Amino acid sequence: QSDMQGWEEQSQGAIYTVEYACSAIKSMTDSSVYFKSIDSLLKHSIALKEQLNAAQGRRYPQNPWENIPGSS
Repeated sequence: QSDMQGWEEQSQGAIYTVEYACSAIKSMTDSSVYFKSIDSLLKHSIALKEQLNAAQGRRYPQNPWENIPGSS
């Protein structure tokens, strides 16, 4: 009977471990929605930053003296 009790305890421990692992995997799967949203927001932020950089490049030339008369 003590052998059966030992097996039952081991089985219960294994079941708990598997259930916990399944719960963790489900949580990771559910979080994929959030990661996709973060990915989209980061891509959008990068695109906006590139637009800002391009706009600043047009506003502020690389050589600040090139638009000043007589500076050539």
